[in-house]
Amino acid sequence: MLASVTEIDRRIATYHQELVRFLRRRVPGDPEEAAQEVWLRVARADPDCPDDPSFRAYAYTVARRLVIDMHRRRRARIELVSIDDTTAERTAAGGQSPDGRIEASEVLKVVQDVLADMKPEMAEVFRLRTLDDVPFKDIAERQGCSINTALGRHHRATKKIAAALEAAGLTGGAA
Repeated sequence: MLASVTEIDRRIATYHQELVRFLRRRVPGDPEEAAQEVWLRVARADPDCPDDPSFRAYAYTVARRLVIDMHRRRRARIELVSIDDTTAERTAAGGQSPDGRIEASEVLKVVQDVLADMKPEMAEVFRLRTLDDVPFKDIAERQGCSINTALGRHHRATKKIAAALEAAGLTGGAA
């Protein structure tokens, strides 16, 4: 175990900019948010690293795993789009099958139902991040909470939506 909270804080501060540079080349979006997630995971694990080089190696292992997770989620991500009459006409003209249009409306209905049933702050985080691509830092400021709380709310919302889509048989086996 690490000696104290201040010791882990010192180690995080030592490697923070280096880790952000590492993540900048590997993750889509804001590398600062990804770095915060890495440090959150490291702090929660409270690794037994007797020296700085082993702590650095551990942090990079966590970062590499986060990068892999982010790319997997991105591939499996369902893209939500606003459907209006013009979008529907363009989709029909583009040759999407009637079954595809029905499935898209079913997915949208499930997502809307789940969002309506969850806590408002959790649904707001999901909408802001997923639909408007608002950074977690800005979401946290809007909601008056920490970035970690915003990340947790988004994670829980995404899990609830994924579970509802799976229960409805709308995931297509992607996970």
